[in-house]
Amino acid sequence: MLSKFVWYEKLFIPYKIILMKTKLYTLLSVIILYSIPMPGIGQNADFVKTGNSLPDQITEKATSGMPSMMPPGMGMTSTYSLFSSNGSISNSGMTFITGDIGTNVGQCTGFNALNVKGMIHLMPDMATGMCLGSLQSLYNSLNLLPVNMELPNPALFGHNMILTPQTYHLGAATMLTDTLYLNALGDPNAVFCIQINGALTTAANSRVMLINGAQSKNVFWKIEGAVTMSANSIFRGIIVSNNGAIVMNSGAMLDGAAFTTTGAITTTSSTVVMPYAAVSTAVEVPVSPNQEVELTVAPNPVGTNTTIHLKADSKYLNGSFKIYNIVGVEVLSSILSKQTITLDTSRLHAGIYFYKLTDKNKVIQSGKLISQN
Repeated sequence: MLSKFVWYEKLFIPYKIILMKTKLYTLLSVIILYSIPMPGIGQNADFVKTGNSLPDQITEKATSGMPSMMPPGMGMTSTYSLFSSNGSISNSGMTFITGDIGTNVGQCTGFNALNVKGMIHLMPDMATGMCLGSLQSLYNSLNLLPVNMELPNPALFGHNMILTPQTYHLGAATMLTDTLYLNALGDPNAVFCIQINGALTTAANSRVMLINGAQSKNVFWKIEGAVTMSANSIFRGIIVSNNGAIVMNSGAMLDGAAFTTTGAITTTSSTVVMPYAAVSTAVEVPVSPNQEVELTVAPNPVGTNTTIHLKADSKYLNGSFKIYNIVGVEVLSSILSKQTITLDTSRLHAGIYFYKLTDKNKVIQSGKLISQN
């Protein structure tokens, strides 16, 4: 009997060892899985930051393990700055557009062709019919994107908030106030999507700022309702409004495009630059203290007119003097055919502008202007 028991003991010991090893491996696997950060889990604090100043950098672990998001296909919408599938498009005042304008149901009225770098589809045609399908596909793509983060307090959106690339959702009508920063973390292909379950309103003088490589063509806003851009607000990205009107008030600037599935689009002395139109901004940094001054502009801030004075011995007589708005659209141009020239600036609505003096395609001087009109 004793020998039989010893035989069973010798046979059972290896199985005990195997069982203990199996439990140990399982425990180690669980520890490793919990120690690896998974996308969207336990990282929320790294994707949204608020405060009065920009941090030196967003923590790099916000991008580690984050699934890359591809931008949705634009289709025929890529040529349009303003488009409505079902609604009129109208303008009043001096509005500058880069890109096409059109509607598939309604009319386009009030735009000056000299201020539109693109085609104005006055009536629905084959092109607007094709754009209708592209806009519906674009909306469907944005609508199906899985949400990475729910943003609370839609009424307090902005206020120096910093967002990094992913899909955000706000569950009610939203007010953008002060400044919103979109931080691409050094990736020029980073895609942002902000889904709003309600109307979007931007406060006067509010701004959307792109930093660290972010591009307006990769920023998408899916709005379930109307969009109102208040005076002098600066907005960036592709707006897709579902069943809502879009209104751009005086001085509003859109570095992007505005589309609606159903609703009117109204602009008043506004600026829209479609990023897919491949137009360089041409905006230079303001003149530095060490740069040789070839000309002066006075008064600045400008009113209904201002005067350009070339220095007496300037080599740049007959140079080109151009003024651009804040998103880089040329709004005024003149050849400096004499030492002193007075420019009519009454068409410039209130805001910040940039000028540059060029000669033989070389930038000689650049600077900043402020209009008080």
